[in-house]
Amino acid sequence: MVTEPCRNCGGQGKVPPGVGNGNYIPLRGQGDVGPHGGPAGDLLIFIEELPHPHFARHGDDVIYELPISFPQAAMGDEVEVPTLYGKVLMRVPPGTQSGKVFRLRGKGLPRADGYGRGDQLVRLHVWVPTRLNREEKRLLEELSTSEIIDKREY
Repeated sequence: MVTEPCRNCGGQGKVPPGVGNGNYIPLRGQGDVGPHGGPAGDLLIFIEELPHPHFARHGDDVIYELPISFPQAAMGDEVEVPTLYGKVLMRVPPGTQSGKVFRLRGKGLPRADGYGRGDQLVRLHVWVPTRLNREEKRLLEELSTSEIIDKREY
């Protein structure tokens, strides 16, 4: 029975939103009895996060690595991106380079202070196929002779 409920969870034992690795939750008077029968100390619950299979945490922001094809990067596209709150459509402008990072505002983790959310950062990676059939090779060879492919903007 919870005799002194926590102000954050009302005694439900829930971890407040937004806490992460290194945070701790003190439970006042819930620790071991003090020396010589003294009052109980505090119990400290340390938070350790398990890695997510698709998202990486960076403070209140989450990072998602999104592979796209060369045609999507070159011509632009609208792609579906998973977030912690469901899927959203994101516009990839024509000429997007591999490594470009897009920000989805408010799609990150709740802030520990209870005010707002972080963002989701989406890093694009241009995916290069590892196997090509004859027709695909022929088309890429034809494309490789184009002036636009040989122009490097470093």
